[in-house]
Amino acid sequence: MWKHLTLQDRQTIEIQLMRWSTQKEIATVLKRDPSVISREIKNHSVKKRWRWVLEYLALEADHKAYVKRWWAKTHSMKINMNTRLKLFIISELETIDKITSPKSIAFEWNNKPDEDVTITHESIYKWLERPENDKYRKHLLYKKWYKKTPRVKWSKIIWRVWLDKRSDKANNRTENGHFEADLVVSGKWSKAAILTLVDRTSRLPRIHLLKDKSSETIMNIITLERKILWIKSVTFDNGMEFAYHHMLHKTWIDTFFCEPYHSREKWSIENLNRIIRRWFPKGTDFAQYTQEDIEKVCKIIADSPREILDFRSSNDVHFPLIC
Repeated sequence: MWKHLTLQDRQTIEIQLMRWSTQKEIATVLKRDPSVISREIKNHSVKKRWRWVLEYLALEADHKAYVKRWWAKTHSMKINMNTRLKLFIISELETIDKITSPKSIAFEWNNKPDEDVTITHESIYKWLERPENDKYRKHLLYKKWYKKTPRVKWSKIIWRVWLDKRSDKANNRTENGHFEADLVVSGKWSKAAILTLVDRTSRLPRIHLLKDKSSETIMNIITLERKILWIKSVTFDNGMEFAYHHMLHKTWIDTFFCEPYHSREKWSIENLNRIIRRWFPKGTDFAQYTQEDIEKVCKIIADSPREILDFRSSNDVHFPLIC
């Protein structure tokens, strides 16, 4: 990883120069590229008043490098160096006669015929990032554009087991009874949803209407389905509606979870959800439907021939396997 030279590195350079070492030899000692040493000596050497030649001194070179970095971050910015530009940006941000943004401010300034200095909206955003400019940032229409702190993603789901622990029979789709589960939710103003289950081997679908997304209700439905389909394992995503998955362990159903944001690890259920959307497009309020309506769609899907099953239906493939 690339990093700046430290004071200790610069002291090593000073000592090596006093020993008449070459730049390549110094670079070997510091494990740096020779060009780094060359730029360091060229840019940070100083000339004493009583001497006509440049001399490299570690303390002065380190201070010179610090000042250079500090200046680049603050005062070298065009806005801080150009008072007229700075006052123009402040006046535009504080005006209430029109809606302004850094892009519009930069466009207006760059189209002034009497100004030679140009500015970009990225420079204005960078200038507003400085702590001393907080009082101007509040005038932006969208105030949270700058460096959003990434949220630490954590989950309250306990006793999760990842897919690497799932059996080979389930992974290779050679044994029935290993299911994937997911929810298809209603539109924005409804709590109703449908629980979808699909067998990884036979692609047999099971769909249940839910009045709410409580985890306890979902686990009770899966427990009832076990008596019909002999469910051996279920794979979930990391939604909180599956937080009570450990309830299934009492009925000898193993539970597994995908990695966060890895929906491709349960593509069978994702494909089923896509098929279901043919009858229930996004924004559908499932509260307007009954379980009988849902069962009709489920029967159509289960009886339809599938290419992945050699044009047999899920019912034809699944139930002979149980016998």
